[in-house]
Amino acid sequence: MISSVWLPGSAGDETTGASYDRSEMTAFDVLARDALDVRETPYGSVGVLHASPDLCAWWIWKDHEDVDPEWKINSRDDFLYVVQGTLKLELRDAGDFVLEAGDSFVIAAGAAFRGYRWLRESEEPCLFIVVSPGDVETTSAPVR
Repeated sequence: MISSVWLPGSAGDETTGASYDRSEMTAFDVLARDALDVRETPYGSVGVLHASPDLCAWWIWKDHEDVDPEWKINSRDDFLYVVQGTLKLELRDAGDFVLEAGDSFVIAAGAAFRGYRWLRESEEPCLFIVVSPGDVETTSAPVR
């Protein structure tokens, strides 16, 4: 199982405030939820692993989180890798997928999706990594 991710640094990210030297290499213990910056939301925690014009990478931690009431739609493909637990991924036009530790999935650009810890009554949290092109734009739409 992956316990850390190595990614090169970037000049900085205005959305997260993360700033570090591109020449320095950084290792993150993803299982310990190390990150440049961590943001807590009702739908899970997000840790920034890398943010540059070329590439963005995050870990996402789902533990007794609310289910997002909106679809997310990205302008570019997203790569997901489940590190721990089980993730239910709903795609509006392609059905549901249950991903377990070790599974990966690519969400195609333009696909409406949302994801959450599965089974909902499970005590096991879910941790996954998301990698996207740096210029990805995300929009939302209500789930009906």
